[in-house]
Amino acid sequence: MLVLLVFTTAVFSQTGGGAEKKAASKSKRLQRRDYIGDAKLMREKSPQQAVKLLEEALLYAKKDEDFSTQAEAYALLGNIYEDIGQKELALQRYQQAITANSNLKNGGNIAQIHQRMGQLYLDLKNALSAESSFKICLQVGRDTDVRQRCEEGLADVALLRGNANASISQLDQVQKNYPMDSASVSRLEGKRSNVYIQQNELDKASQSYRNSVNSLPSGQKLDKADYENIEQAQTQLLANADVATREKIEIAKLNALKYEVASSNNDEISGNLKVAAVYESSKNFKEAERIIERSKTLVNASTDAVIAAEVFEKSAANNRRKGDLEAALTDMERYIEEREKAIENSKAELAQQVEIVKGQQGIDVKIKEYDLQQTERELLRSQVSRQRIAIGLLSLLLLASLVFFYYLNKNINARRKAHQKLMLKSLRTQMNPHFIFNALNSVNNFIAKNDEKAANKYLADFSRLMRKVLDYSQRDFISFEEELELNELYLRLEHFRFRDQFDFSFENKLNHPANDLEVPPMLIQPFIENAVWHGLRYKNGHGKLSVTVYEEGKNILVTVLDDGIGREKSKAQKTENQRKQKSEGLENVSKRIALINELYGKNYEIKVQDADADADDVGTLVAIKIPA
Repeated sequence: MLVLLVFTTAVFSQTGGGAEKKAASKSKRLQRRDYIGDAKLMREKSPQQAVKLLEEALLYAKKDEDFSTQAEAYALLGNIYEDIGQKELALQRYQQAITANSNLKNGGNIAQIHQRMGQLYLDLKNALSAESSFKICLQVGRDTDVRQRCEEGLADVALLRGNANASISQLDQVQKNYPMDSASVSRLEGKRSNVYIQQNELDKASQSYRNSVNSLPSGQKLDKADYENIEQAQTQLLANADVATREKIEIAKLNALKYEVASSNNDEISGNLKVAAVYESSKNFKEAERIIERSKTLVNASTDAVIAAEVFEKSAANNRRKGDLEAALTDMERYIEEREKAIENSKAELAQQVEIVKGQQGIDVKIKEYDLQQTERELLRSQVSRQRIAIGLLSLLLLASLVFFYYLNKNINARRKAHQKLMLKSLRTQMNPHFIFNALNSVNNFIAKNDEKAANKYLADFSRLMRKVLDYSQRDFISFEEELELNELYLRLEHFRFRDQFDFSFENKLNHPANDLEVPPMLIQPFIENAVWHGLRYKNGHGKLSVTVYEEGKNILVTVLDDGIGREKSKAQKTENQRKQKSEGLENVSKRIALINELYGKNYEIKVQDADADADDVGTLVAIKIPA
């Protein structure tokens, strides 16, 4: 009765003059337009704030059945998710924008949205859906520029399917039927270059690439889609062994991104790095060194940290080659500084993406709540004179609401787990990607459970591990103590995630610290990972993993012992697809050990065997002999 009273009061309180209602409706429309305008301004600098503004605009538009605002807000949400690389989310929002546009008499900007969806499907290698979107765009589109881009999209679909002749024919048709400005010519020539590369017509590909770069409108900032084909062609030409070195140097020197503002030197330095790489591949180290030294002078506070780190890494290598170890050390210190800066930037981007994803989930929940409230109000308005029936219907509605929110919450949790898997694509690391994605899912689970303390602790330890891995992966050797510290941290993280699966011990029985002993980085970690993921994870019951370090004569012996299901059972449980995949971690260790033994006269040995052949779960014993 209390619920009925509240809703009934709300219904009857909505009385007033027609003039007042019109004034209020006009005020809300202006407020919605302000939200949309502010969100557009914040799209690049603060996308998470833009999402919050769009949430408010959508709620107002939903209440007033303002489909125009809904369509514009959903399309802008699609743009934001596309900006941060969340292609599936962008497609979802674009589809919602199309649904809202279908309620408008003029159809809104459906053609442009289908063009963006087609491009996203191309990025996801979905040729069928991309072709469908581009064809719908051509059916409903009237704008010449949008239609031209959809025609070009069909050429990209043909190339994705491996039909290079059809792609060239489609591009010729576009050039014949549409007016060509410099940006259009540049875009089409870039696409042609990629087609010719697929046909192995390298002379034509090189000429089309030159035409594309030379046609770029100077000083004009283009969309990402307008130059990514040019960059792709340049990358493929530089990587092709059949292209002459002199030609590669000329291609590398061409600045395919000259539309950027003059204050940005990232493109110039990137171009220099490409040229230097070509000189290095042709053993012209003197010229490569000259270009790298010039690039060092261009590095400043506005330079991208990843690009700056690559410059100082190459400079350090040049100085080591010349024997100038002091200069090489200085360059390596600067390299480490830039890498740390890049890691901090990546963490900030990750945090921003988490906030954006949370924001989009909040929008869905609030819209669903509003729809539910509207359903309740309509029910109460139509049955207010028959309260007994209304109470019965309200009880059913509340029960349905509970079921609805149960499944809604279940779907949100599933989507959150899927979204988090995309958030670390910008970090370069030698760790197994499965560990990174699963670790982020663990953080996501802690957040979902409001276990902020556990999430912060896990993320802090995970960040320490990633920093060490990124640092050590650039060095041929690290101290043995550093290697042990890295693996102990990694094992603690794995146990933190699988603490119900196994216990572990990490024993260092050396009589004195081995700081003077250097070993190749990431030597032990792949074996610990295999023990957890392929042995203990599938064990029935609680397992045990022990890592022991001790002296054996003049050598140091590291053993990794588990009582998991063993190698043979692990192979039997793999799917056919998993059997086709090689263990990249173990293969990399074997290759690196063989090369180090040969180059440095070392005698590293690795032996892998069953731990207990008579046991039900035979387990695995790995023994790593390290010459001291």
